[in-house]
Amino acid sequence: MSSETTATHLARLKVQFRDWSIRAIEPGNGVGFTAKRTTARGGVRSVYAPTLGELEATLAELAGGRRRDRR
Repeated sequence: MSSETTATHLARLKVQFRDWSIRAIEPGNGVGFTAKRTTARGGVRSVYAPTLGELEATLAELAGGRRRDRR
C-alpha cells in the first residue's frame, strides 16, 4: 500500500519521464491522465490512462522497460 498522494505521484512521473508532457484531464472532460511527446519525425505521440499507475506502466513499457532513477 502506497502513501503517495496523487499530486506527488504526478510530480514524480513528470520527472521520471521528462520527454513527456503529463497532465490530468480537465475537470468536466472525463477522468484520467494523458501524456504527449513529439516524435523524432515531428509527429505527436499521445497516451491516455484512467489512472497514474496505468500511465506509469505504459510509459515504462514504451521506454523499453527502462526507468529513470527515483530520488
